[in-house]
Amino acid sequence: MYCIFIPYAPVTMKEILLVEDDALYSKILSYILENSGYIVECAGNGADAIKMTAAKHYDLVITDILMPQTNGLDLLSHIKSLENSAHTKVLVLSVLTNDYYLTESLSRGADEYIKKPVQAKEFIQAVRRLLYRPAA
Repeated sequence: MYCIFIPYAPVTMKEILLVEDDALYSKILSYILENSGYIVECAGNGADAIKMTAAKHYDLVITDILMPQTNGLDLLSHIKSLENSAHTKVLVLSVLTNDYYLTESLSRGADEYIKKPVQAKEFIQAVRRLLYRPAA
């Protein structure tokens, strides 16, 4: 009998910060992300997310725009201003269909903007695109 040694190469799990003030929607999106193999932390508003991104680096931040205390646009500006998060990918997920919010999100550094409600398949495809897109 022969034994073949296959070296173990640990796969680093990507960490995602989900910023959503709707608790039910946050649970649904967290469930989808976790079942796709991601580590997910949640914030219920932009102010909490600012504290969390200042203390820790995330591979991806998914944020709503309309939230209490600090909105998603201000959060986006904050993330892109941080040295440890300047290259963090940001996905904006919002019910707002006004072109202003799309343009403003992208000009502040968002990598992608998806309008709610989003289908699970479309959502995970966007997450994968951002997390595994080759560097330009």
